[in-house]
Amino acid sequence: MLIFGAATAIWAAVLASSLTWPAIPFPSGLAAHHEKRADLALSAPKPSPATLQAAAIENERTLTSSPTTATAWLRAAYIRQQQSGALDAESLRYIETSYRVAPLGPGVSPWRILFVFENWPTVTPTIRSAAVTELRAFAGSNKGARALVDTIRNPTGRLAAKLAIRKPR
Repeated sequence: MLIFGAATAIWAAVLASSLTWPAIPFPSGLAAHHEKRADLALSAPKPSPATLQAAAIENERTLTSSPTTATAWLRAAYIRQQQSGALDAESLRYIETSYRVAPLGPGVSPWRILFVFENWPTVTPTIRSAAVTELRAFAGSNKGARALVDTIRNPTGRLAAKLAIRKPR
């Protein structure tokens, strides 16, 4: 029993260290580890093609380990947009998949709301509808929703977001 307890403690320490220091490779295929490594690669204000490729690889590993990770689907759309300069059909499919796997995911909501409303003119009606629903739910449970909406730089998206959460008179 002592050996089992020691082995469990060692494995827990290894898992914790992989999430604490994501730059260190971890062979287990743990989705959260790959997510942290993808985020680390994208942490520069303007990621280079090499860092975008590294983030894409880590993000693909996340999706392989956990295909229902909404942030990974959204990150795939973001990476593709950064690589090509625009949201294409594949990027839009990734955003729709993000909504399918977690329509009101609290962990992904702030980023997804910003991303979709920043790209409001190019997203599909299906994505727009999902984003409005998510924003309304987020605003209903988060006092910072209006401040989040105020950070949207795209004037069309900001207006759409403000109209989505306005209080009726």
